[in-house]
Amino acid sequence: MRSTAAHPTAKPTVPIDPAERLRPLPKTQLPRSCQKPTITIHPGDLGQRDRYRQDLRHLSPSWRDAFKPIRANNEGLNGRAKSHRIDISRPEKRLAHGRVAQTILVALMICTLNLQIIYSWHLTTGTQPAPTDEDTCPKTDGIVPTPPAVNGIPPPR
Repeated sequence: MRSTAAHPTAKPTVPIDPAERLRPLPKTQLPRSCQKPTITIHPGDLGQRDRYRQDLRHLSPSWRDAFKPIRANNEGLNGRAKSHRIDISRPEKRLAHGRVAQTILVALMICTLNLQIIYSWHLTTGTQPAPTDEDTCPKTDGIVPTPPAVNGIPPPR
C-alpha cells in the first residue's frame, strides 16, 4: 500500500495537449503567477494557513540566527539517539518482529534517552529532582490493610 502510493505512477497527473507542449503560450498570455520567477505573499493572504507563513526571508542572517540553535538542538538529540548507548538505528537493538512492536520499542528507547538527559542535567547542575506525589507514601487515613493468610489468599470480610 505504502510503496504503491509513493510510486510516481500513483500520483495524479494533468494531461497536456501535445500541440500545447510543443508550442507553449507566449509569456503575455500566461497567468500572472507564471510570468515571474517569484511571488510575494503578504500577511493575511493565506487565510487559515497564514500561521505556517515564515516572517523571515529564507537563509537570511536573521533567519539563520532564529533557526540555527533549533537545528543544532535537534541534531544533538539525533546524535544522542544514535549514540553507542541507545542506538535506535541498529535493528539488533530491537529484535521484536512487526511494525507495532518496533514502534513501541523505539518509543521506549526514546523515553530512556530522555531519562538519561534529565539524569545528566541533574549531575551537571548539582540539583536534585523535586519529589512528586507518586514518590511519597499514599495516605491511608489510619486504615491498615489486613495481611494475606499463610497461603497468600486474603482473609474473608
